[in-house]
Amino acid sequence: MKRLFFVAGESSGDIHGSNLIRALRAVRPDWAFEGLGGKLMADAGMELRHDLAGEAIMGFAEVLRHLLPIRRLFNETVARLRDTRPDALVLIDYPGFNLRLAAEAKKIGIPVVYYISPQVWAWKKRRIHTIARLVDLMLVIFPFEEELYRRIGVPCAYVGHPLLDHIALYHAAESKEREMVIGLLPGSREQELRRIAPVMFEVAAGIRERHPEARFVVPCVNEARAEQVRQLSGGFPAELRVGGMYDVLSRARFCLVASGTATLETALFGVPMAILYRTSALTYWIARMVVDIKYIGIVNILAKRGVVPEFIQQGATCDTVLPTALDLIEDSPVRQRMLDDLHAVREGLGGVGASARAAEKIIALVEKTAHA
Repeated sequence: MKRLFFVAGESSGDIHGSNLIRALRAVRPDWAFEGLGGKLMADAGMELRHDLAGEAIMGFAEVLRHLLPIRRLFNETVARLRDTRPDALVLIDYPGFNLRLAAEAKKIGIPVVYYISPQVWAWKKRRIHTIARLVDLMLVIFPFEEELYRRIGVPCAYVGHPLLDHIALYHAAESKEREMVIGLLPGSREQELRRIAPVMFEVAAGIRERHPEARFVVPCVNEARAEQVRQLSGGFPAELRVGGMYDVLSRARFCLVASGTATLETALFGVPMAILYRTSALTYWIARMVVDIKYIGIVNILAKRGVVPEFIQQGATCDTVLPTALDLIEDSPVRQRMLDDLHAVREGLGGVGASARAAEKIIALVEKTAHA
């Protein structure tokens, strides 16, 4: 029986990891899976050793504050790899933790698969050479990434974007409601919620003045985040939901979205949006020093232009965001232009099947290694 060890450190990685595990189990039902991830990966059949995705610690300053528990978890994970020697280590994004773990796995002699590449095209570009030394197979989700790795000799395959698979599994409940639904998506991490949610509620109050019929819905990843959002809402009458993000996106007229995977999910549902991003002053200052891209939203990066407005740090205020939000809610030319642009972004990502293609590549590597 083959055994795989997974590591995913964010809610998006938990989603993609769960779909990958299901795809692997469909073809190799006798294989065993364990690792660090989240509830979705556990539900898919992985033995969850630590809910790393639920903690979702990101950002330079935030990582520093949690350094000791992260280091302890890292050391425990390395010890587990030494003791059990899985047939492959499957890393899902989360490069700060995962690249260090890849280095330890390499010393032990465990094959390393990296699914969803670190954004070497955006920052720490020299890191691609570290990846070349440590990774046995890179599985990328954007078309332009494959050439980057092939150019330096890394075995690499473009498998497509797994979000298309995840969305394909969703079936919207039939609804006769004619309400104007506005989605507020302030993120899944404690620190980003604290900085972004209050601004979103201010903007929501402005929208409500113009559109008193609007219904505001906030999907939250768990009860703890829902309680945090409730405390940050200032009493604004928003509906808080645990889960149900796609229910919101399938009905939304417009969304305010924290920068991250949710921006692409919103785009794939064809919902006009504005992207907001606020982090600690230290994290932002460091990011400005190392990030080498014009846009932060993956929708804009894929489109190679600013199809979705981005409001960053001190630019993310009610006064700056509200006029854009109102324009995109109305049946305006700018709204129609964004709808057309979002459709083009989705078409550029191809079709479903990323999880199955990734599973096929992983199985081939494991079984080839076993016979080597």
